[in-house]
Amino acid sequence: MPAAAAGLQKGDILLKVNGTEIHSGYTLPEIVRRSDGKPVTVEYARAAFGPGVTRTVTMTPQFKAVDSHGARWVIGVSQETKWNIQKTSLSLPAAFSESVKRNAKFATMIVEMLRGIVERRVSAKNLSGPIGIASQATEAAKEGPGTFLALMSMVSMNLAILNLLPIPILDGAHILTLIIEMVMGRDISLNVKESMLKVGFVFLMMLMVFVIYNDIARRIAPGLFFGLFS
Repeated sequence: MPAAAAGLQKGDILLKVNGTEIHSGYTLPEIVRRSDGKPVTVEYARAAFGPGVTRTVTMTPQFKAVDSHGARWVIGVSQETKWNIQKTSLSLPAAFSESVKRNAKFATMIVEMLRGIVERRVSAKNLSGPIGIASQATEAAKEGPGTFLALMSMVSMNLAILNLLPIPILDGAHILTLIIEMVMGRDISLNVKESMLKVGFVFLMMLMVFVIYNDIARRIAPGLFFGLFS
């Protein structure tokens, strides 16, 4: 992989990518993804270099696959399970701005995933159910309350977005129905509403069975599946 060819080793601390400081687990993969295969420059530190000594390498990302965000480029690095978290104090406006950015990213995650499935760019096997979420929550709890709360907030945000989709029996469908009735100036037939609820109920039950099957299959053969929250 490009990182190994450039001389990076396990245990190196990545500090900057293309001049941008890496203070988040999303920074490096996001910048590499946006590079579209163009060379990226990484500044890193290594214990053997001594305190305060850093080096810079340039590498060309390698095409991996096409996911819900488009072409995926990688350099061949992954984070340690236990992160060295650096806490930064922010002013109230800056903290609010950062919160909006993070929540916007989490809010669009489920939408991008579902769109990718519809467009057949993403496998439906990537969907995770209650067993998968519980497993990820257990791992997050081992990392500490911050990681656990971050995961739970992401799950809650995605469930809220899912609930607003125009699927019968969900709140999104009820809102859409009210808008249609307001435009039409009359109520939709009760029989039509009941039929929509039945279809929605069957769909959700089938979806639940499917994601639970994914979770079980993933535990039996973990190497074959990648969870939504992995």
